[in-house]
Formats: sequence, structure tokens, C-alpha cells
Amino acid sequence: MSIGFYYNFGVIIFLRNRRMEISYKKQLHAFINNLVNINKADWEIFNKHLHFKEYDKNEVLQRAGETENYMYFLVEGVTRIFHINDNIEYTLRFNFPISAFNSYASFISRTPSLVNVEAISNVKVFRISHYDLQNLYEISKTAERVGRRMIEYLYVLREIKEIQMHSKTAEDYYFELIRNNKQLTEQISQKHLASYLGITPESLSRIKNKNKH
Repeated sequence: MSIGFYYNFGVIIFLRNRRMEISYKKQLHAFINNLVNINKADWEIFNKHLHFKEYDKNEVLQRAGETENYMYFLVEGVTRIFHINDNIEYTLRFNFPISAFNSYASFISRTPSLVNVEAISNVKVFRISHYDLQNLYEISKTAERVGRRMIEYLYVLREIKEIQMHSKTAEDYYFELIRNNKQLTEQISQKHLASYLGITPESLSRIKNKNKH
């Protein structure tokens, strides 16, 4: 095939990816604006420091023992946050679009993370570094509010999950999860779902089988 064909094909792929990135950015803008009323000028300042990045399935975004340097905004795919104790993985949270996530205790305190963050499907994110975020705080009060609300948002999600896990049965919580995220939960393995619910994979299979009849 001619060089022109490959050039044109590359241009088409570039334009398609660019349109996709712009679409994702609009969704993220709406998400942030829902948390903090952000005007056009402040959004442009914030937007300049958002970097689009893709991760492959099973790729680790953050490892325990390393300091978290990024705030992530998930626009496609599913990630999970987990920690390991005595060689057993405990899934703490799944992250679905459109949401913010990271190892926030490490991000705030600048200490080694106690958790791992992993892509359990191919994922697309925008991320902003801790360094950039701190600099933005100095030049924009709105950016400071965005950063604070992101941390508050992550804390609220954690507290809600803790309350739900103590007030609902694993069966109830499982069906609530798939009802709210049906398509995306199909990308989560039974092992990870069971770990998140605090039950064994065998118990999860029984729950699924019982509700087939």
C-alpha cells in the first residue's frame, strides 16, 4: 500500500482519538462542575494540567509502598483498590466512570501507600499530579475548592461503602452493585467481586445460582 494510505489512515485515527478525548473531557467537566461551580477561566486553568492516559487490563496504577502522586478521573473502564494481608487480597472499592480515585491517604499525607490501584479492564483516565495541583491551589481559589471537594468526595464514598457493608447482606449488596453498574460489573471477575463483598467465590456462586431460579 502507498505511503499516502498509511498517512491518511493515521490522520483518521488521530482525529477519532482526539474527538473521543474531547468528549470525555466534556463529561469530566460536567462531573467537576457538579461538585464545584467552576467558571470558564478557572476550568481552562485546571484543564491545562489534566493529562489523558490509557492503561491496559491488569496494569497497576499505584503500588503499595510507593507514594501516590496523581489524582485520577476515570472516563472509561473499571479499576479496583485493594490491599494485601498475609498474601490475601482484600478489594476495598471498584471505580466506575465518571469518578475520581487514587490512594488518597498517601496522596494527602505524602507517605507510602497502603493500597494498590489496578485496572481490571482497559481504562482511560485524565490525571493531575500532586505537584500541579498544589501549584494550582496557589493561583486559583476555585482549583483549591476542586481539590478539597475531590478528597471529600472520596471520603464520602468510603464511608457509604462501610455503612452499606454493615447494614446489608452480601447478597443485597451484590445485586445493588450489578443493578447500578450492570454492564461494567461484567468486566469484574468473580474472585474480585467476592473479595469486595467479604465472602468466598463459592458463596458468590451460590448467590448467583439461587437467583437464577
